[in-house]
Amino acid sequence: MRSYYSHLQATKSAGEEIPISQKPVFRSSAVFPVLHSKIYFTRVMFMGYWLVKRNITEIGLLYTLRNDKGLIISRKYLLIDSAKAFTIEIGEFAEEIKKNNNIDDFMGSLELEIFSTKDLVFPYPAFVLVYYNDHFSTAVHTVGRIYNDIEDLTVNEEYKVRESGFDIYGDDGMEPFIALTNGPMRNEKPVIQYKINKSEGVELSGEFSIPKLAPFETTFIKLKEYIKLKELLGGNSGSIKFGHNFEGFFPRFLVGNMDVKSNAISITHSYYDCSELKDEKSYWNRIDATFDDSAVAVPLYIENDYYTHLAIYPIFSPSDFTLSFDFYNQQGVLKGRLVQYKPIRSAENKYEIIDFGKIIFKEGFDTATIKSVNIKCNWEDKSKIPTRVKFGMNVGVNNRDVKFPSNICFAPLLGNPKVLKKKGTFRWAPFINIGRSEIIITNSAPLKEYSQTANVVLKFYREQDDVVLERTVSIKANAIEIVCSEEAALKEFFSESTGWLTADSDSPFVNGWYFDFHQNGAVAADHVF
Repeated sequence: MRSYYSHLQATKSAGEEIPISQKPVFRSSAVFPVLHSKIYFTRVMFMGYWLVKRNITEIGLLYTLRNDKGLIISRKYLLIDSAKAFTIEIGEFAEEIKKNNNIDDFMGSLELEIFSTKDLVFPYPAFVLVYYNDHFSTAVHTVGRIYNDIEDLTVNEEYKVRESGFDIYGDDGMEPFIALTNGPMRNEKPVIQYKINKSEGVELSGEFSIPKLAPFETTFIKLKEYIKLKELLGGNSGSIKFGHNFEGFFPRFLVGNMDVKSNAISITHSYYDCSELKDEKSYWNRIDATFDDSAVAVPLYIENDYYTHLAIYPIFSPSDFTLSFDFYNQQGVLKGRLVQYKPIRSAENKYEIIDFGKIIFKEGFDTATIKSVNIKCNWEDKSKIPTRVKFGMNVGVNNRDVKFPSNICFAPLLGNPKVLKKKGTFRWAPFINIGRSEIIITNSAPLKEYSQTANVVLKFYREQDDVVLERTVSIKANAIEIVCSEEAALKEFFSESTGWLTADSDSPFVNGWYFDFHQNGAVAADHVF
């Protein structure tokens, strides 16, 4: 893990001084564990955003399918000279898979490498992995990648930390897993040390080994095969921290749970466990009285059996903070406020779930009109504001076949005064379009007083051709814009294929989320790029 300050410099964030030693990025890559069977299918979605965001006229994409043992099955090249939507289906490799594997139950990896003659800035591209069938979908953005060179590896191993920041379940019929594709180095004895966190603040630890990994081998580690999760968690959810001895690749893992009965999966990505980092670079040093220490707005689904939960993981650097909640309707009108509602203490080491629907009902707020909440985090000790805090946003549906919600790994935005130097924001997100797809655009800031209306140009891209739809919206402070692919104009435009939305705003604080909802209760979800 590199420090957050180093990350800001590397990504050329607003107001940052770029080190003279920093290299441009000409290769950007991702590697995903993939499935193709009678039950589960895989696609990778992306758009040619480099042409819009970076003004690059064309880039090359090399994508490589490997089987679970790391052997190459197929390698293809695509010239991207259009910003339109693209989809790579593992099913397109059916003939190649037949020659090498049992097509009824294929597991392997898809590595995607972007090459450019201009600086890409980010070494990880904006791809979206989707697992799906006729009854569910689940999605997550780029997870692991193979390092570009030894310098890339070195800067990303400034700290070696455990991975965590996601939910696991012990219930019968639930299969929590950690999936990864090994890098180019053989691992003769992979070892995982783990700590399980429960809502009671209890932490249980252990260690296990998995079979050796060949270069580029893919594995799904089913945690119940190594840990007695039913005994430890019962019918409750929990979280896990896991250390490892993997080397040679960026260790951001694909993680999640399988619902065996409904044949559904929910995926997200792991995140750094910073709970043992106490050095100066682990804490924020840009304190400004006009900002909350950190804040983020999330949409709320709390009617008709829908629920929205906030998962709190004990993975932040030692410190104590308090959560406050401001609830808004779709137009940005404040409908309820809870100041210093929930204290979070790192010493308690708790995994906790906050149910927004229950809070709103208990407080007597107007459930029917509340559509979002601004989550504010503030620390009493301003010298101990962690640079990295991660939550989970879980949207699900009660009384349906699928028993788990989404599990978006996301961060509140730090109160960074340098962001005010930005003239605007560019965001983009996919319409998965397997179920009912929605993209929620938010206009909310960690500023204590925020009143800027965001003027946003929305553009829509599809797979069929280069045609672009465009509309302009104004989003008031703390309001949200809901865009659904089932509205008549978009449904006709996408014609049942995937699509993308870009949002170009004159406010630096526009953000968002995307969802794909299914009748059986499955919810695919992630934050926008």
